[in-house]
Amino acid sequence: MDQSAHILIVDDTQNFPQHIAGLLELKGYRTTVVPTGEEALKVLRSTEVNLIITEVLLPAMSGLNLLKLVKESHPEIDVIIVTGMSSDFTSIKALRLGAYDYIVKPLDDEVLLYKVVEQSLDRQALARENRRLLNDLAEKNQALQEALTMMKTMNMSCALIASSLEIGEILRMLVESAVEQVKAQKGYLLLLERNGNAFHMKVCVGIDREFAKTFTLPHDQGISGLVATSNRPLRLENDIPITLTQRVIEEDPAGDLFSSPGMLSVPLRIKERVVGVLNVSGRTTGKTFTDADVEFLTTLANHAAIALDHAGEFYRLKTRKS
Repeated sequence: MDQSAHILIVDDTQNFPQHIAGLLELKGYRTTVVPTGEEALKVLRSTEVNLIITEVLLPAMSGLNLLKLVKESHPEIDVIIVTGMSSDFTSIKALRLGAYDYIVKPLDDEVLLYKVVEQSLDRQALARENRRLLNDLAEKNQALQEALTMMKTMNMSCALIASSLEIGEILRMLVESAVEQVKAQKGYLLLLERNGNAFHMKVCVGIDREFAKTFTLPHDQGISGLVATSNRPLRLENDIPITLTQRVIEEDPAGDLFSSPGMLSVPLRIKERVVGVLNVSGRTTGKTFTDADVEFLTTLANHAAIALDHAGEFYRLKTRKS
């Protein structure tokens, strides 16, 4: 039972609505009393209401018409009809229109009022909890389906990368697969020079290629420098931490590389040595990247590293034979 519930009482008689409101307030409920159905609808448009108690006989709009309108616009709100002892037909009609229950004037026993109100609020609370559980289940099922889809995609992408012995092709497939599968707007791969002093851009998606050809970044600067040094992935949401703002400016001073929302960077390691950093940003779904996306890109980068190592060995063997 929610004793903070707001109960709207609709009745134009002189004493009854105030009496009902007083009884309910003694139990801790919040109440609002209005004399007409029209005013009740105004309250509904501006205030959250959990329960309505309405007299059938109201000026202009009847209580039954109010019940019908409430059930059309706010089906989750229970309506309790107040009727006279001889109004059996009215009570039956009200129940058929969706009334939760009815009480009879005069109210001789407040226990009956409390019981009907408590049962209604308990039913609504149970319905809300059921909806929450169903929504949670739907979200978990959706997440599971997305995880299964991502696993299938990962297997296909990794198999495709492993099938190549061309270093350039492996790098291209790594970036293109990463951008496509995590639904990013932009992606690029930075590789360290042999001396380890600077990064150069080798492959990009969604970035001007002429800009990419001339791009260079000191090994200890930018987001990529941080990821390479820490040897750990980095996932950023829309609000970049103050501690990383300078890093973003160092790597992307003109805003050519990173898009919103979200940014994700993972190291590319060959035989435990970081040789580059894969970056994606600007998820097209409007949502930021998830832990599952981090795992996907990390696994993809690891398989690409193995393929690169094999391609390097193949190239060295080929060179020796020639």
